[in-house]
Amino acid sequence: MFEQTILQFLVAAFMSLGGVCVFIWAVLSGQFNGIEEPKYRVFEMERDDDVRQ
Repeated sequence: MFEQTILQFLVAAFMSLGGVCVFIWAVLSGQFNGIEEPKYRVFEMERDDDVRQ
């Protein structure tokens, strides 16, 4: 029982570490820059589709 608890804790710790690593990579690679731009691109694409119909 104790071994299973330790294993579950280690799995959760490694998953948390993986999430932190992905977040740090995203910040350092600029994934959070210009977060408003995709919203306007999608809006303009939908507007163009409505005009064509």
